[in-house]
Amino acid sequence: MIWLDAAAFLGALHVIGPIVVRFTLRFSASCRPSEVFLEDLPPKVAAAFRHRMPELKSLGFVHLGSYDCGSLTPETRNYLAYFANRKANDFASVCVLVTPKKTVSYLEFSTSFTNGFNLETNTNATVPLTPESPAHRVWRFPKIGNAEELYQLHHRLLQKYAPGLWPLETSSGQELDRYVRVIENYGPRHAQIGYMRLSEGGEWYELTWKGACLMTWRGLWPTSMICRLLQRRAMQDELKGLHVLGTTAAQKA
Repeated sequence: MIWLDAAAFLGALHVIGPIVVRFTLRFSASCRPSEVFLEDLPPKVAAAFRHRMPELKSLGFVHLGSYDCGSLTPETRNYLAYFANRKANDFASVCVLVTPKKTVSYLEFSTSFTNGFNLETNTNATVPLTPESPAHRVWRFPKIGNAEELYQLHHRLLQKYAPGLWPLETSSGQELDRYVRVIENYGPRHAQIGYMRLSEGGEWYELTWKGACLMTWRGLWPTSMICRLLQRRAMQDELKGLHVLGTTAAQKA
C-alpha cells in the first residue's frame, strides 16, 4: 500500500506540477544591470564576490564592476560581478542568485567567437531543464572550486571545441552589453523551440504547455536523478578525454 500511495502521489505531481509551473514561472524579457558598490550589496553576495576577486586578478582579469541584475524570474534577485581578460578576450563572472530560502553562487569563464559560437565553463551545479543550444556550449564542473584550475580547463575545452576560431573582441566600455545579450537571448531561443512565448505586454516570456510539461517532468524524480547522473557522467568523460582527471578537484567533478 505504501508503494501504491507513493506512486499515486508521484503521478499526481506529474499532472498538477505542469499546471502550477505554467502559470507561475516566467522569465524577464530584458536585463538592465545597475552598478552597485560592494558595501551596498547583501553580505552573502559581497562575500561571494570578494572571495573570487584575488584569484581572478592573478589570472589576468580586470574587475569591470558589480551589478544588481534585478528579478529575472519571480521571487529571485540576481547579482553579477563581471571581469575581463582583454589579452585573451575571455570573460569571467561570479553569479549569485538570492531567493527567500537560500543564496547560491557560481564562477564562470566564457569566450565568444566571430561566427557566433559561445563556450562557457562554470561551477554551476544546476541541471538544465531545457535543451541547450549547439551554438552555446556550457560545461558544468561544480566540484572544481579553484579558479585557476577551472580556467585551464576552459582553455582545454576551447582547444577541443573551437580550434581555429577567432575570439570576438569587445570594445572597452561595451563588455556588459555582451552579458546582457546572452541573458536577453534566453527567452527568444526558447520561444523558437516552443518552450516559451512572449507575454502580451512584452515584459516576460511565459511557458507554453509544452515547456511547462517537459521542464516539470525533467525536474521531478526519477527523471531528475537520471539527468543528474547523465550530466555527471558526461563531465567525467570530458575530463578523462582532456587528460585532467589526475587532479584532486577534477576527480570529484
